[in-house]
Amino acid sequence: MLLFFTGSTAQEITSAYVDSVVNVALSKKNSDKNFELHELGRKIQGLNPPEALTYFEQIERLTKNDPEALLTSYLFFGPNLSNNGMVERSKKIRRKGLRLAKKINNIDFQYDFNQSLSSLYINLSVPDSATFYANEADKIALEYPKEFGHLRWQIFQRKADIQNILGNYEAQAALYEKAWQSMSKYPENKNKGFLLYVLTDFFREQKNFEKQTYYTGLLVEYYNEKKVNTPDYHFPIESVLLSENSPEAIRDLKRVITLSDSLNNYNALSASTLTLAKALIKNNKGAEALPYLKHTIDKLENVKYNLQNSQGYELLQQAYVNAGDYKNAYKVLTHQKTIEDSLRSENMISKIADYEVKYDTERKERELEKQQASKKILYILLASGTALLLLISFFLLKNRKKNRLLAKQKEMLEITIDEKNTLLKETHHRVKNSFQIVSSLLYLQSENMHDKEAQLAIREAQNRVRSMVLIHQKLYNKDQLVGINTKEYFEDLTKDIFESHQFSDKKISYSLDVAPMILDIETITPIGLILNELITNVLKHAFNEVDEKSKMNIQFNRRGEELHLLVQDNGQGMTSDIKESSFGIKLMKALAKKLKATLQIESPSHEGTLATLHIKRFTLMS
Repeated sequence: MLLFFTGSTAQEITSAYVDSVVNVALSKKNSDKNFELHELGRKIQGLNPPEALTYFEQIERLTKNDPEALLTSYLFFGPNLSNNGMVERSKKIRRKGLRLAKKINNIDFQYDFNQSLSSLYINLSVPDSATFYANEADKIALEYPKEFGHLRWQIFQRKADIQNILGNYEAQAALYEKAWQSMSKYPENKNKGFLLYVLTDFFREQKNFEKQTYYTGLLVEYYNEKKVNTPDYHFPIESVLLSENSPEAIRDLKRVITLSDSLNNYNALSASTLTLAKALIKNNKGAEALPYLKHTIDKLENVKYNLQNSQGYELLQQAYVNAGDYKNAYKVLTHQKTIEDSLRSENMISKIADYEVKYDTERKERELEKQQASKKILYILLASGTALLLLISFFLLKNRKKNRLLAKQKEMLEITIDEKNTLLKETHHRVKNSFQIVSSLLYLQSENMHDKEAQLAIREAQNRVRSMVLIHQKLYNKDQLVGINTKEYFEDLTKDIFESHQFSDKKISYSLDVAPMILDIETITPIGLILNELITNVLKHAFNEVDEKSKMNIQFNRRGEELHLLVQDNGQGMTSDIKESSFGIKLMKALAKKLKATLQIESPSHEGTLATLHIKRFTLMS
């Protein structure tokens, strides 16, 4: 199981390799580009700091015209400069990165560089600056919870480390547990093992066995679940999980210290040395711990890793006491006290407290502003909702009044329509009766005449009257008072005409193909009269002798914007021109003119007669 990576790389790093990777990365989109550069940075980070420095300087030159690529390189370049002991240059690079991130308004890099600067000042044991940058990172995390909520544990850990510098261990414990609470909201966080290790080790140092047991259980559960194997160059987790300091654990620690020292991995070197010293002192081998502690303290002082050295001096003093060298123990204690006093001066504590107060005040002000903005929006929504409700109520009331008025008007209209319908029905009834009287008079007149021609003329007049009687009869008997169904009307009219003209045993058969439609009285009346004339002509003139083959076909339908009436028989056809002067022809042409219709009567190959009427003016009711 592993805690601290001391560095290695499978790919041999060369200047040409770095140049190739950077150029390929710069040709890609931002997300892919930053990923490629990040992976390259991790590989270079595994080299010795002096060697890695050359490559990071090369990357800086290659990415200087691409802000985001340059910022990615700075995130690795800054820590590398610290590892090379170039602390001031490291500060400069990290601050430069923060300024550039703000300039291009990149929130991700702003967060990263605030965290990086806070970490640097913690290592340098400068708690006031560390607090300032930690608070700046926290502002971003609070403003963008979706993007940085899973990283807030880092901020609590940084603040816990700051309290460690100040010797405020209760506050440190509270902040470490806040870090764990924050991380627990994101179960898949990859840093879970690291934070559990920090918590376990901290509560062991504080001799808080209840908390140590709790976090040790979580740590064991996590590593058993992940089944992580610890390579030789990683910090052995057994040193935290085992209560005793076995020879195997001490041997592993010494091997890690040697490797960490050769690779200038100061975090692993510091942690491993401190753990080894504690184990040796516990086993009354303080003298054996002395060279490890001295070497590590000297090396960390060269790169200004003051936080780790503060703990190193404390263990060095304990090792001298364990070895019986009280003189040097006193010297180290005095030196350690001087360092701690400088770090924990009233001025420093006051300055940090001032930062925290200012940050808390700003945070509360931002929260108040958000609450006020939310309240303002709520008030606006409530006001808008109230206004909308009043408006809807007004229109509903107005609409209700309007509906009542419309209902009354509708009722009055229905009464009026019913009255008019009654009157119209009565009118149709009276007209029908009048036509029937005329028809009856014509019939009586024809019965008293002995002149066949006169009798026939009166009968034809009677048929014309009957066609109009039929219209008014249908209007009177139907709910539809202003329109006639063509199919019903044509069937009844044809039947009446045939019954009034055929008296012999042999009758002419007929067929009807009529499209059902409702036509107004102004349209159906002239059509009915024309149809009456055409059928009468067929019955009078088409057949010299009627037999079973004698037939007439009637069709009526709509084609586009016209109505078409067709009357065809299979009789003898026309032997001469139509008598234009006859009353029937004149009547049909006059009626056709009223309908803006064209009437054609022809005898194709003298095989029967075909009459067609193309009607352009009509009123279709439905």
